[in-house]
Amino acid sequence: MSRAAKPAALAALALLLALGLTGCTRTPEKRAAGDPRTEIRTLFENYVEALNRPDSAGVMSAYAPDSQATLAGRETFFKGWEGIRRTTGMGPLSQGQNAYSIDTLEVFPVEGHHALALVVYTVEPSDQDIPAFHTTGTYVLEKTAVKWQIVHAHVCPAREM
Repeated sequence: MSRAAKPAALAALALLLALGLTGCTRTPEKRAAGDPRTEIRTLFENYVEALNRPDSAGVMSAYAPDSQATLAGRETFFKGWEGIRRTTGMGPLSQGQNAYSIDTLEVFPVEGHHALALVVYTVEPSDQDIPAFHTTGTYVLEKTAVKWQIVHAHVCPAREM
């Protein structure tokens, strides 16, 4: 390529790149509609609502059927699908016994169909003699054809510092 042709080729390449990127720019409406953070926030809001009422099916629907979850109770770890089912029907995290709310939720998209979510919950026990406490959850989520689901989770009581 001649010296005179190089600047013209570079300018053409820069123009092509700029036009291509302009066509890929997403409007705020498109960004919100496809933003995994919004969809995952909705997943966790529905999850907490299901925890706060007797809705085991709603809690279980947040998890993928092959989910590998570890939920820490006061003296026991509940693992896998069976553990999730056990904590929704009985035990220290049983729904209806405690009131849950989301303090913070941070979502980090990973490679399109996956995300990491870090959640801090406030748990208010129904037993008035037990003070409210925090629990933390680290979740790996996957977007299926239908919705986001939890494929791995670790939830445990938070220690106040």
